[in-house]
Amino acid sequence: MSTPLPPRSTSCPFTGRLGMWTALREQRPQPRPERLLLPSDPARCPFCRYDDPDPRLLPEAAQRGGQRWFGVHNIFPPVDGPTGRADLAVATDHDPTLTHLHPGLVTDWATMIDVQQRLAGRSTDRWSMLSAATGRTAGASQHHPHGHVLTPAVLPVSTVRRQQRLLRPDVVDVLLAEQVTVAAVDGVRLLAPPVPLGPLDLLLLPERSERFLDIDPDDVARLIVRWIAGVHALVDPEPDLPSTVAPFDAKVVLHPELPDGTGRWWGELSVTDRHAPGVAAVPLVDVRYPPEVHAARFREAATTP
Repeated sequence: MSTPLPPRSTSCPFTGRLGMWTALREQRPQPRPERLLLPSDPARCPFCRYDDPDPRLLPEAAQRGGQRWFGVHNIFPPVDGPTGRADLAVATDHDPTLTHLHPGLVTDWATMIDVQQRLAGRSTDRWSMLSAATGRTAGASQHHPHGHVLTPAVLPVSTVRRQQRLLRPDVVDVLLAEQVTVAAVDGVRLLAPPVPLGPLDLLLLPERSERFLDIDPDDVARLIVRWIAGVHALVDPEPDLPSTVAPFDAKVVLHPELPDGTGRWWGELSVTDRHAPGVAAVPLVDVRYPPEVHAARFREAATTP
């Protein structure tokens, strides 16, 4: 009989959070989260209706495979004018969502990231955050496949601090450790973070510094879909969900390096309906699995479609 692992705490040198873990915590019941399903009717979707010409449409666009993605100024901008700019990369098709497994999912993610790179590349002297969300707990208002490019007028202090930490070899060594690596594609790793906010969250980090605008969207897309496939394998599916309703609430955020080149780009992949309420607001996190166990669970889960 193996000896149970003792309780432990893990401090993340990147985020500063402290994770607390005990073996008994893994035995806690995990009821299905109650998700708020968003409207899925294309007739009510703002991304399915545009005037011709529409002043919100932007010239940035890309097409890989059968679907075209295009740029549009955010219809309901969270930042605007003196506070910054918010734009969107939007798919021409209303469904399936960005978390449904289907043969074209890698292409959808790659094309969206391609358009997001083009939108962010218009303001290289300012920092932009790229994101995509499905489900209300992730901040989405509907499920039409789309991603955000947020360019605030003021660089967040927390962003500067984290990029400065990525200049430290000891921090990078902890994040890129082999035992917490789930998968790798052309120098980019999918990782279990030292202290995730939820039991299905992972991290993206390149093995070497590289300008975000120069990365291959296909490499990042393959790893994101590897994560999505793992989530599908690790959670009980909800029956009879249409292709216009996301199978789980998810948020992907890609953080480029600073405009002066400090740091390196990284990404956070979160299943937000599995986060404890308010968990991001406190420095102590109840970790369900140690990082090496967290990574092993995803390595053993389903591969990409």
